[in-house]
Amino acid sequence: MTDQELRYQPGTYQVEAAGHNSALPMEVELSEDRIERIEVDASSESKGIANPVFVKVPADIIEGQTLNVDAVSGATVSSQGIIDGVAEAVRQAGADPEVLKARPKVQHQAAEALEETTDVLVIGGGGAGLAAAASAIQAGKQVIVLDKFPAIGGNTVRTGGPMNAADPDWQNQFAALPGEGHTLEEIAATPEAEIDDEYLEDFRELRQQIQDYLEANEEGEAYLFDSVLLHRIQTYLGGKREDLSGNRVYGNYDLVKTLTDNVLDSVNWLTELGVDFDRDHVDMPVGAMWRRGHKPRSDEGYAYVHALESFIEKEGGSIYTEADVTELIQDDQGQVVGAKGTYQGAAMRIEAQALVLATGGFGANTPMLQEYNTYWERIDDDVKTSNSPAITGDGIRLGQAVGADLVDMGMIQMLPTCDPETGALFTGLQVPPANFLMVNQEGQRFVNEFGTRDEISAAAIANGGLFYLIADERIKATAYNTSQEKIDQQVADGTLYKADTVADLARQIDMDPEQLEETVKKYNSYVEAGEDPDFNKGAFDLKVEEAPFYATPRKPAIHHTMGGLRINSQAQVLDADGQAIPGLYAAGEVAGGIHAGNRLGGNSLADIFTFGRIAGQEASQS
Repeated sequence: MTDQELRYQPGTYQVEAAGHNSALPMEVELSEDRIERIEVDASSESKGIANPVFVKVPADIIEGQTLNVDAVSGATVSSQGIIDGVAEAVRQAGADPEVLKARPKVQHQAAEALEETTDVLVIGGGGAGLAAAASAIQAGKQVIVLDKFPAIGGNTVRTGGPMNAADPDWQNQFAALPGEGHTLEEIAATPEAEIDDEYLEDFRELRQQIQDYLEANEEGEAYLFDSVLLHRIQTYLGGKREDLSGNRVYGNYDLVKTLTDNVLDSVNWLTELGVDFDRDHVDMPVGAMWRRGHKPRSDEGYAYVHALESFIEKEGGSIYTEADVTELIQDDQGQVVGAKGTYQGAAMRIEAQALVLATGGFGANTPMLQEYNTYWERIDDDVKTSNSPAITGDGIRLGQAVGADLVDMGMIQMLPTCDPETGALFTGLQVPPANFLMVNQEGQRFVNEFGTRDEISAAAIANGGLFYLIADERIKATAYNTSQEKIDQQVADGTLYKADTVADLARQIDMDPEQLEETVKKYNSYVEAGEDPDFNKGAFDLKVEEAPFYATPRKPAIHHTMGGLRINSQAQVLDADGQAIPGLYAAGEVAGGIHAGNRLGGNSLADIFTFGRIAGQEASQS
């Protein structure tokens, strides 16, 4: 069949496109001989993750009347989903989509070489880079942001949104959960011999705070306790680990103190820039160890990116996408004075007075993970990741090339609650850890669901990897980053299981019904008692008792790399002698030294916005 013979039955065809979270409705309007319109309903999709796809791919298809179009970098699945959806519409219209796939690609005009001079150059358009850019602009500097992908946002748009910051005046308005008092008692009972010298004075002061709180709440209804010191000590203890060789790591005190002292200011700063935080709820992501999460009222991680991007553009900052930096420029004295690479395929050179690296870690670079790993017995070639495909260690390599030192590179975090097939975060029912009931493939609990991410991941791997989050109708109401439409679609797709009884739910997931019923019964008794003799769960909220019941399959996936460029508390990048490399700063996951062996859930956003702000401020003084 030739192009001249290709004819469609005119009409508007309802098809579907694969999205990041689930299938997305799509309309394709065809005339007799043309594809006229392609519209994707992305209302159920996480904002920011695939936004360029829904514009660029349909535009290329319509411009060239071809299905031979390039996928948008970093969003291959969504790109192919649109192509497949249009192909299905063409089939329904009585034509052969293979003809369209054989047509030539649209040839876009090559970009011109990009040469600019600025005060502060930021490499990386995720949360850390945007925070650095915004704070530099507030300091009166001209700023350019470069991102190698077609859209900014990095991993920030993939987050659930909770940002850890101790804010007792706010948190004290909420009631304590059963088990939280016991958790505080355990922290206070930690032997001083187990506390490293730098943290000992803070630990002693925290212990007194806890004792005062517990004594004051021996009678009556307790409120949710928190303090900057509790956040600091939990960050320290949560990251204190040994690698496979027995080497002990824990967070650099100056960095952890800087984080916990300044993160509430970061929340207030983001609020001033337009992030609307939900003050009616206090959140806690998996592995956070405590309820101190400040979360945007809507749009999760995209809310941060949107507010910062809007401010940067309003104040005259420049953001270039598809700008891939391959080399940092140094002058004769070794000061970093810019970067060069390619911009949309053309040459690029940006000169600057100071440069901030904010390119993220290397969680989407499996060979690099395998090269540096010193924490897990192995990292398989086919390991899934929750990371954006952009997170490949670029900034670490750029820093190394100008003499930067590295720290904690072998400490790699898996997130236990990921989609088994894709590594995505927001499929199924993701609920607060106080409502987690995790069961292995035999229907038995296997871990403290309130534990750290590495503890839960290790336990899951020891139990075969795959496990299930069990929920009921009331627990479903506490789920975040979802909607009833998404839930119904996932049940229909067979990626989320739903039943009117626990026994029927067990049968759907090939478990012994009596075993799962016994597990749920025992767990409910622990919720009622506020105490878990089996796994010492840190806090409880709801029982699993109101039909319908749900099972979400989960499996650990690579989530965060704790190691990176060594920095000081001013976000300056250090060389092997501990000296600052002039003109070079780093913030976010590209930098190491804070989280050590394990990052607390909710501390990533705390880190990127706090050190992003600091990096922008300090770079402005170069």
